[in-house]
Amino acid sequence: MTEVNCEETKRQVHEYLHSALSKEEIDNITDHIANCDSCESDYDFEHLFNKVVKRACDEAPPAELAERILNRLKGLINDAGEVAHE
Repeated sequence: MTEVNCEETKRQVHEYLHSALSKEEIDNITDHIANCDSCESDYDFEHLFNKVVKRACDEAPPAELAERILNRLKGLINDAGEVAHE
C-alpha cells in the first residue's frame, strides 16, 4: 500500500467519493482519511455537499457535459498543484 499525504488526499476526494479511482488509490485514501482528522473533515464536507447537490438536481446532465466538466476540473486541480510546487 502506498502512503498518500493530505494534499493528495484532498485533491482526489471528489474522485474518491465517486469511485473514479483505482482500487489501490481508494484503499490508500481510505486509510489516510481514517487516520487524519483534517482530511476526514474535508471528506465529510464533500460528502455532505454532494448529497445536497444531488438532492437539488432533478435531472442529470448529458454524460458528455458531465465528462467535460470533470476533465476541466481535473485540469484546473493539476494546474493549481503545479503552481503550488513552483
